[in-house]
Amino acid sequence: MKAPGLRGTRALLAAALLALPLAGVGIFHVWTRTRVLRAGYELGRLEAEHRRLAAERDRLRLEVATLRSPGRLERFARERLGMAPPAPGAVVAGTGGGKGVAGGVVDGAGRRPGPAEPVFVAVSGRER
Repeated sequence: MKAPGLRGTRALLAAALLALPLAGVGIFHVWTRTRVLRAGYELGRLEAEHRRLAAERDRLRLEVATLRSPGRLERFARERLGMAPPAPGAVVAGTGGGKGVAGGVVDGAGRRPGPAEPVFVAVSGRER
């Protein structure tokens, strides 16, 4: 005959072995659920940031288009840089003397002037 305490211990051990996998599955379910919720909140935050950045990009594109408009550039050149169109007859296209570059004027050193450099063109044998 077996002792009465041994039978209770076996029943308790069997119940624990049965409950252990169930507890593991429950813990795993809770852990995965919290991970899914956390990922959902992160996704919502990133989508809001994406919308904000897309709106800012659109605003900046509009600002660049406005700043590049010909009227604005002309007003900037006149007011801030003191630029004006050349006087009539100040720029003369010619093929006389010196080296030429296709489609442009060349200074005395044989190079094209930069965009901010003045351009001197020979008019009737003298420089202006």
